[in-house]
Amino acid sequence: MSKVGAPKNNLNAEKWTIEEATNLFDKALTLSKGKDYDFIGEIAYDLDIDKGTFDYLINKFPELKPYKQRLLANCEVNCFRNIKTESINTAAGIINLKSNHGWTDRQQLDHTTKGNEINQTPIIVANKETADALEELRKRFEDETNEDVS
Repeated sequence: MSKVGAPKNNLNAEKWTIEEATNLFDKALTLSKGKDYDFIGEIAYDLDIDKGTFDYLINKFPELKPYKQRLLANCEVNCFRNIKTESINTAAGIINLKSNHGWTDRQQLDHTTKGNEINQTPIIVANKETADALEELRKRFEDETNEDVS
């Protein structure tokens, strides 16, 4: 008769159940409600887990995704509040908000390509005079101060 499951003393066997994962997220959410946590990595550290564990668990149990979203939202609010009250260094807080919460200094809009690269078709010309004329025309259109181009 063959054995089913991981061998005895196998330290790599899966240990997470939905109950254990939910319990971990509940503990993390409780910690995140304290104003000391500006970064999910700090919460993971205090729970003695790798911060990647949160992503692993929401991939394994997609129903836990709202827990992680709430956890990140709590960290973002904590960071912003701590900057306003000067509880943390402003520059460090801004770096945290930009690096971990998607904040930016300016809005970048792309009305033409929706983030895709523009594929430029090369133009092959038969002689140098035509190539030079096309290059001159390209330069004129790039020059924003050229009054001849409208």
